[in-house]
Amino acid sequence: MKRKPKSMRRKLIEELDRLASKYIKLRDNHTCQRCGKREVASSGIHVSHVIPKSRGQRYRWEPNNLKCLCFHCHINWWHKDPLPASEWYLAKFPGRWQALESIPSGKMSITDLEELRDWYIRAIREIEQ
Repeated sequence: MKRKPKSMRRKLIEELDRLASKYIKLRDNHTCQRCGKREVASSGIHVSHVIPKSRGQRYRWEPNNLKCLCFHCHINWWHKDPLPASEWYLAKFPGRWQALESIPSGKMSITDLEELRDWYIRAIREIEQ
């Protein structure tokens, strides 16, 4: 059975997922923002969403909505203790939370996705230099 080719939107979404993860790990220095543990294996650090990506595409790739957490802090703290976790986030990153409050909801156009992809590529290059 022949597989249907990926749409341009699907390709952009997959590329943005990869770029956002790379950017956040570079920005956060591959370090858990809660406990300070550095990544020692490729699966050691997770890029975690503050507001779930199910709330809209703009939250999915918004840098202020993303942070690095080690496996333990992500699974056993962030997801199991959401109230203390959100209070921690607000205290540690007050400016990021304020930026999240102004994000519009809704689906992003192909042009929006391309512009965001280009922004991530430039931002990653700047960090890597």
